[in-house]
Amino acid sequence: MNKGKLGLVWRATAIVSISALIVAAIIRRGIHTSAQGGSGDFGSQMIRLVKQGRFDDAIQVGLHSLQNDPSDELVYQQIADTYLVRASKDADQRQQWLAKAVSYIDKSLSLNSKDRDAAGVHLLQDALGLETVGSLSQTSRCIYYDRARKLLEDRVSLLQGDHLLLDGKTYPLAPLREENEKRLAEVLANRAKAGCE
Repeated sequence: MNKGKLGLVWRATAIVSISALIVAAIIRRGIHTSAQGGSGDFGSQMIRLVKQGRFDDAIQVGLHSLQNDPSDELVYQQIADTYLVRASKDADQRQQWLAKAVSYIDKSLSLNSKDRDAAGVHLLQDALGLETVGSLSQTSRCIYYDRARKLLEDRVSLLQGDHLLLDGKTYPLAPLREENEKRLAEVLANRAKAGCE
């Protein structure tokens, strides 16, 4: 496997791991209360299965979790991440897995609500997923880089001010703003490298 492909595999795997960390942080902070309704352990199960290369089983865990709460965008994101890892490892069927990943990212985005995603954590995850699709895609890089860019730009308005108050607790917004700026710069760099206009 060449150096570029290894980077994409690492990046897709990192997205799955980052998603799990964000899920855990969201549950701990109480930002997303529906994740506490029984589907909270789906992420660790899915990550374990993905690490074992059992993609279909991981997706089934996610789909089963959706039976409990079909409006849980975290589950849709985790399923999309699973398809992204699979796409990074299966060049022969990459476009098929990328299409499925995009489908689940779109489902996640259709459920996004500023009330439940006050700091745009879900938007960030969806943007990272779309950026990865752009990096892995052979034909539609610019489309997905542009979609990722737009989500990150839209997220800026959710990160205004110094702090976010949730459930009586204060969270600083500066680290989230810095992460968003870093990701946006990365998307713009990838977009330029791909020759997007």
